[in-house]
Amino acid sequence: MVDVKLVELRNERKAKKPDFIRQEAWRRPKLAIKWRFPKGYQSKLRKKYRGKRKQPSLGYCSPKSVKGLNRAGLKEIWVACLQDLDNFDPKTQIIIIAKIGTKKKVEILKKCLEKKYLVSNVKDVESFIKKVEEKLSKKKKEIKEREEKKKKFKDEALKKKEKEEKKEEETEEKEETKKGEKSEKIKLLEKRE
Repeated sequence: MVDVKLVELRNERKAKKPDFIRQEAWRRPKLAIKWRFPKGYQSKLRKKYRGKRKQPSLGYCSPKSVKGLNRAGLKEIWVACLQDLDNFDPKTQIIIIAKIGTKKKVEILKKCLEKKYLVSNVKDVESFIKKVEEKLSKKKKEIKEREEKKKKFKDEALKKKEKEEKKEEETEEKEETKKGEKSEKIKLLEKRE
């Protein structure tokens, strides 16, 4: 178990620790806001003049036994599947759920709820699970509705096609009968002559 006093000491030091940004980063937007050692020959920051920004040094360092732990003094364990929970120690560790799909995430969170494990990157596990299940049920309903609409549309299209085909057949039959009648009339006229 980690010493609580060391964790408190580390938290106090981190609260007082300034932001270490590179020289002129606040003035020039193209410079990234991260630490780079000033290399200029006349650099006041490199020479540590009074009134200039602080530089990183060992004094801001946290104790070795507490390094890599969160503010509560627990080691954060990265969980991507259910097998990662087998070696989990709830007294000294806390869970961080990896970037995975929601279905897998819900499975892991349900197992954490059963075993009463702490999860650091999900605030309220129960409400998260409820929200996800509601979303999934809504999605399923929408998909069913879409499929039903597609079926109705296909059925209507088939009925229209059948009606059109019937009409075409009827018109073709009428034309054939008309042609047949004309030919019979012509035959009769020819016989009379």
